[in-house]
This record gives sequence, C-alpha cells and structure tokens, in this order.
Amino acid sequence: MNNSVIRESFKQYVERVAMIRKLSSPVIDRDDSADHYAAHLQENFRKIGDLAAGNREMLKNELFPLLESSETLDSRLVEDLNELADILSSIASEEDNCEILDLPVSSMITERLVQDADQKNDITNRIRRMDSEAITCYSMINMTSRITSNPSLCRVYTERGMALGEEFLCMLDKDFFMTIPDAEMRESVLTNARFIACFFERFCGDDSMNRYNLDILDQMLEIAEDEYYHEAVPEFNWVYFRFRCLEYYMMSTEILNMRGFSDEMLDRIEFRTTELEELLDSDPEYFMDIPGAPLCPVHIARCRYLTGAVSKEDYRGILLEKYEARDKTDFGMNGYYSNTMIPLELICLLDPIHLSSEEAILLRRLYQGMSNYLFHCPNSGTITQMLDYYIRVIDRFIDVPSGVDFEEFVLQSLAAAHPPTYVHSRMVGQISECLSYHLLNTEPERFIGFPGCGSVEDVLKNRDKIIHYTYHAALCHDFGKINIIDTIFVYGRGLLDLEYNIIKSHPEMGGALLSRHVGTKEYADVARGHHRWYDNKGGYPDDLDTSKSPYKTVIDLVLCADCMDAATDSIGRSYNKGKDLDTFITELREGAGTRYAPWLPDLIERMAVYDDVKYLLTKGRETNYRDTYTLLRDVQEKAE
Repeated sequence: MNNSVIRESFKQYVERVAMIRKLSSPVIDRDDSADHYAAHLQENFRKIGDLAAGNREMLKNELFPLLESSETLDSRLVEDLNELADILSSIASEEDNCEILDLPVSSMITERLVQDADQKNDITNRIRRMDSEAITCYSMINMTSRITSNPSLCRVYTERGMALGEEFLCMLDKDFFMTIPDAEMRESVLTNARFIACFFERFCGDDSMNRYNLDILDQMLEIAEDEYYHEAVPEFNWVYFRFRCLEYYMMSTEILNMRGFSDEMLDRIEFRTTELEELLDSDPEYFMDIPGAPLCPVHIARCRYLTGAVSKEDYRGILLEKYEARDKTDFGMNGYYSNTMIPLELICLLDPIHLSSEEAILLRRLYQGMSNYLFHCPNSGTITQMLDYYIRVIDRFIDVPSGVDFEEFVLQSLAAAHPPTYVHSRMVGQISECLSYHLLNTEPERFIGFPGCGSVEDVLKNRDKIIHYTYHAALCHDFGKINIIDTIFVYGRGLLDLEYNIIKSHPEMGGALLSRHVGTKEYADVARGHHRWYDNKGGYPDDLDTSKSPYKTVIDLVLCADCMDAATDSIGRSYNKGKDLDTFITELREGAGTRYAPWLPDLIERMAVYDDVKYLLTKGRETNYRDTYTLLRDVQEKAE
C-alpha cells in the first residue's frame, strides 16, 4: 500500500473515531422531547455500528500488522504515524478543548515509533519519539491509576515514564547536550526533563521519591539560570520554563499533601512560593493567558497552610473565593481545576464526623456544582482529564444530612458521564426487583441464608426488605465503572487486552466503593459478584467464591438481569441490534448450572414473569430513557 493511500486511511479512521465520540453523547438541548432523545440515541448507535465496522477493518488489515512488523519504516510513514498518534491522544475540538480520542492505540503507535528510531540510531528522531511517548505514558498513567484493584496496570507506564525522564536528564549533561544537532530537539530535552516531575505524582508516602522529585525541580531551576543552556537554545522561553518548574513545586502538595511530604520538605516547597509570586507579578498580562496560572494563588495558599504560614480559615476563604469566581462553562485546564480540584480541597478540609450546618450546606453546593459540571463534560471531551479529581471526591464522599447521599451522587455521576450506563443500572435494578418479587412468590426457600432469614417463614416476613435490597444492590452494581468511564467510551473497535483488563476491574472497585458507606456497604457483595458465574468456574474476579455470600441468590438474579439487559439493548451497551427475549432465554437455558443459576430459565418462562420482563425490556426501557432525558434537562437548566 502506498503512502498516500495509508495517509488517507489514517485520516478516515480519525474522522470516524471523532464522529463515534460525538454520536455516543448527543447534546440534549438539540432534542425537543424525551421520545426524540431515545430515538436519537438509537439512530446514533446504528450509525456507530457502521463506522465501527470500517475502523475494525482498518486496524486489523492495516495498522496493527504495521505496528507488529519489525521492518524499518520509511520517513513519510513515520511522519504519518506520528501525526496519527498525536491526533488520537490530543485533538483540539471546535471549542478548542482537549479531547482524547483513542489513547491506547496512540500508545501502541508511539511505542513502535520509538522502536524504529532506535533501529535507525537517529538521535533527533529518537528525541521526537521519546517526547511523544512521555506524554502518552503520562496520559496512560492518569487513566490506569484509577484502576485501584489492579495497580500493575499503572505501574508499567510509571516505570516507562520514569525511565524516559531519566534518559532526558542524562541528555542535559553539558558534554552531550550540544551534540544534539537540532536546537528544537534540545528544547524538547529541556521540556521533558522538567516534565519528569509529573511522573512522581503516584508515589504517595515515599520520602525518597518525594525528595528526588524536589531535587530534579531544583536542578531545572538552576539550569534556567545557567548561561550555557541559554546560549545552547537562544529562542527557548525560559520564563515559561521557570513558571512550570515552580508550579510543579506547588502542585506536588495537592489534596492536602496526599503524597505525604515531610515537614522539612514542606518548608522547602513553601520557600519557593515567594519566588513564584514574584514571577507572576513580573508580567501579569503574559501569565493571564497561561493555562494553570490563575490557580497558582490556590496552590501557594495550600503550601503555606501546610507549613502553618496561613491559617485554615484563610486558606478556606481563598478556596471559596476562587470557587465562587469559577467559570462553569470552562472545560479547559483552568476550568476543570476550578470546578473539581477546588471542591476536592474544600472537602478535604472538612471533618466528616463533626460537620456543622454551614459546612453541610457548603457540601451540598459543592456536590451539586460538580454534578452540573460533569453533566456537560462528555460533549466537551475533557472527562479524562478531570476524572482524577472527581474520583477522589467520590472516594472521600461525605453523606450530607437531609441532602445528597452516596448512592444518589454516584448515580447522578453515571448519568452525567455516560447516560447509557445510567439507564443500564436502572434497567438491571428493575429487572432484578421483578425477578426477586416472582421468586419470592414461587420459591421463597431460595432466599434462606439472606441476613435474618433462617427459614421460609423468616423469608416471607422479610419479603419487602429482600425486594428493596435486591433493587438497590442491582442499581449500584456498576458503581465501579465511574472510575473507568473513559474506557467505556470505546465503541469504534474491539477492546484491546489492556482495556479488557480495565473493564474487568470494575466489580472489585465497585465493591470497594460501596463498602465504605453505611448506606451501601451491604451491596458490596453484589457489585463484586455480578460478573462471576453461578458455578464460580467462569467470569471475574476469578478468585471470588459467591457461594459464600449470604446474598448469593441476589447475585444470581443481578447476573441474569445484567446479561439480559446487555443482550437485548441496542443503545449504549452494543452497536449491534439487540436480541429478543426468547433468544436470550435460549442462551440462559444453555448456560443454566454453569453461568446462570439452574432455576432461572423456569422462573422467567412462567407466564406472569415473562410478561413483566418483556414489558420492562420494551416500555420500561423507553420510560427509563425518558426519565434520563428529564434528569439531564433539569440539571442543565439549573446550571444555566
């Protein structure tokens, strides 16, 4: 295949990926009714199916064979691949916001380009590819670090990023630096040597790594004053370089010193705050347009608060002032810092045990504000960047008396970030509730072992409690997906091994989230077990034995309801036409005793059960999409 054909194929792939992203999250204010919204989504996912077919063919027949080959790439192909990788990892949308289209594929391309540069022993080309790989590694770290149940996924990229950073640091050696023939590449080395500081963000509680982080930033600030480097790169923007070094210093203490810097190191960081203030004051007009600069007063105040130089009340006041002045429609760096990082810092200052009435009101406002902001993010493409802060808010969630509870907040978050997942959660809740109701009527003994139910008589006495539990446990079964919602967006191709491992992590993460809160901790077993087969020989997590749970019957019901909704839905879960209920029942019977509980087929084939379930899968699903439309519309109207 010649280069022009490959270039055109790459271009079409990018266009299809971008279109798929837009189609998967339509803007609701363009729809004039709930019915239109549901029909619009269904039509969009039909289009996604057509676009995805082209993507899968291109990846299988063109890109993946190219990446797997060991042949040396010609210069034109290298440039085309580099451009494709850059576009997939960061693209300016119509609103000039950063949108990540396909980070894992971008990562694969970048790895291949670095390999090719090594084969050619081309230092200029290698630096260019290392630059791309460093950015991609950092982005992959942000994505995989949220997979708390499988830290090895993140470790791979952290180790690679650190190795790249060390190589850039070595290139700063004065005997080597000027041997780099291209001034632009020398600038790239300086920028990436500074950028290594970002790879330390995940080393929490490690004194040696924290100290090394600050040592590197000190080295960069010394280089910024060294005439040797000024002469080597005469066009380099040293003011911006110094600013980013000092900003990294301040940002290292985010989330009230989550990384655990010692008092001595905090003093060292606080010492630099005056230097940053003086730099910002030296040219206010210039820094007004630099992303991140408007938030520096917050970072400076936090560093001073941590050393005792600023009181808690004053720091809180600075945070509140910045929060009140935020732009609710800014989805760039300044926007998601103001709308997600600042609320997180405010929440970290609260004592959840002794929450005053004033603080409870503030907390409700913060949660509402973050929900409003997230409701707008899918269409802006910034959700990957701001998820890190949002997930930490969920991790630290404080139940507000007479306000938003944990279950409601996460459900709202799912509705905002990915409406089809929210609808799926409601569907699974309703189907599970229906099945539990009928199972209690026909075979109540199945629930013996449920807490407080040692006999059929106990089961019947606790009938309402069991139905209530089943509904809410099922409603919360996919809470772990909030951590990986940007991976859920993968519609335009098959899942890569990495992505499949990410998806498989959501039951454990959901169980961990639910277990932290009084109102949801009883649902944790269902979240962990809803992808584990009835016989415990298939599904995931592969080390989970659901037979030991007192909620085993409920887990079996939710597993069935989850698969039933996924199989019969044409929106959000699959871009293929959904199956009918009878086809699913056939599959259910084939898997009875292995994947599914052996009593499930007979239960669902009972006329009353069959009719109720069929109604839920048709009229019930339509109602859920209408209700979701109303929820989205109400939140957007409140935000305007």
